[in-house]
Amino acid sequence: MKRILIKIGSALISKNNKINYVFLERKICEISKLFQEDEVILITSGAVAAGMEIKNIKERPKEILELQLLSGIGQIKLMEDYKRLFSEKNIIVSQILLTHHNFDNEEEQKIIISIINSYLKQKIIPIINENDLINKEEFESQYKFSDNDILTAFVASFLKPDLVLILTDVNGLYKSNPKINDNSEFIEIVRKIDDETKQMASKETNHLGMGGMYSKIIAAEIINKKGIDVIIANGNFDLKDIIENKVKRTLFKS
Repeated sequence: MKRILIKIGSALISKNNKINYVFLERKICEISKLFQEDEVILITSGAVAAGMEIKNIKERPKEILELQLLSGIGQIKLMEDYKRLFSEKNIIVSQILLTHHNFDNEEEQKIIISIINSYLKQKIIPIINENDLINKEEFESQYKFSDNDILTAFVASFLKPDLVLILTDVNGLYKSNPKINDNSEFIEIVRKIDDETKQMASKETNHLGMGGMYSKIIAAEIINKKGIDVIIANGNFDLKDIIENKVKRTLFKS
């Protein structure tokens, strides 16, 4: 039995500022199949998109307070959707909301680890999201999350999964922006994350930029240092195909 940590980004779970239910249903079906043999920890974005759907807002607000308010109402809907879809597969899920503050305190770290390990022993899938209701800039902390990428890195560091899947809307890491350069070289495996690797994901060379591919590379670097392999892949591909290297993906080898 392996322990697999899966992160689903906002680019996948939302479409036109609403939850992408076609994607979500398909992915939960794939996760359910993995869960028959392996432990699964899920980190998900999507609370703001769910909030926008509830309030029928077409354009994402820019004010932090409004985003926090949308996240608060959206998180309930997001978990209701997960609960409903997983229950159809006879799987129980739990909700865990975290902030960077939780990782600053050793006692809180131990509590988080204990709770998640206990859920896994009970065959319950822990679903983790950042607690967006708390403005993280108000805390003094060395940890800053970006679309849950860095949150994924620290959860992985403490929970020690065998593999981390960071799912996004591109196939993985390219040497330059593939949407601008059709001939951009795809990187299948990275054995060492260095300045050159990070430059490939910078704002100048990658359309995702800071908070997108760049933050995923930083997350992979943190996780690799713990001896854990990371795969960045297109979440529209089947999870088993991603794990078994049957589709394009970038493997960051620890």
